[in-house]
Amino acid sequence: MARRASQMPAVMVRREDGALQVRRLSTWARRWGVRRLLTSRAPAARATGVVVLAGLLTVLVELFSHYTFFVYRADVRGNLLLSASRIYEASQIDTFSIFWIEPEVVERRLEELPYVRSATVHCALPNRVEIVVQERVPVILWRTDQGVYWVDGEGIAMRPLGELPGLVRLEDSRGDAAVEGGNLDPAIAAGVVGVRQLLPETVLFNYNRAYGLQFVTPEKVQVVLGDGQEMAHKIRVFDAVRRRIAEEGRTVQLIDLRYMDEPYVR
Repeated sequence: MARRASQMPAVMVRREDGALQVRRLSTWARRWGVRRLLTSRAPAARATGVVVLAGLLTVLVELFSHYTFFVYRADVRGNLLLSASRIYEASQIDTFSIFWIEPEVVERRLEELPYVRSATVHCALPNRVEIVVQERVPVILWRTDQGVYWVDGEGIAMRPLGELPGLVRLEDSRGDAAVEGGNLDPAIAAGVVGVRQLLPETVLFNYNRAYGLQFVTPEKVQVVLGDGQEMAHKIRVFDAVRRRIAEEGRTVQLIDLRYMDEPYVR
C-alpha cells in the first residue's frame, strides 16, 4: 500500500528567500541518491537533482516505448483443437509492450473460450510471451434444433472446428437437455460418459423431455434413464439389472429407470 504523504520522510530546506520549507521524499528518491541532491543548499546541486530525475524519466519512457519490448508473437503450447494463431489473437496482446501485459488478465481472457479449460501465461524480457493451454476434450456430438456441438464430459458445448472421430452422438431435436448458457446438462453428459464406460459399443443416445436419456444396448434392449437426477445411481442400478438378466438368461425389450424405486423391466 502506498504511504501517505504525511508518513513519508521529510527534510527541512531553506529557500532562496531564507524561509524554511518541509520537503517530503519518496523511498525511490532516497534509494537513488536524489535526496542528497534535492536537499542540498547549493542551487547547482539542486539543479543536478532535477537533471537526474529527468534522465531517469527519459530512461523509463524509452523502456516502455522502444520496439524491442513490444510483443509480436507468443510461444503457444498444449493446443490441439485451436490453432496457435487463434489463441494468440484471443490473448489480445499483439503490439503491446511487455511491461503492460498482465498475465492474470490474459489467462482469464483465454479461459473465456469454450475450448480452453485453463491457461497459464508467462512473460520475460525483452518481449517473450509463453502461453500454455489445457483444452477441453470433446466426447459427445450433440445435435439440437439450434445446431451441432462438441461437448466435453462436464457438459461444456463448443462449435465444431472440423471432423473429430470417435464422438458419441446425442440426438436432442428440441434441445431439451440444454441448460442456461447453451451448454448440455452436466448430469446428462455424465450419464452418457457413464454408460459408455459400461458399454463402449453404445454410440448413439437420444434425449427428450418425456423420457429423458435413452439408448439401445448391443443386445437390442431399450433403456430409459429419465432426466439427470441421480444419474450415477441410475447407471449403477442399470448395471445390476443388466447383469441379473444375463445370469437368468432372460430376454427383455425394455429397462425403464425413470423411477428408481420401481425399475420397470419388460
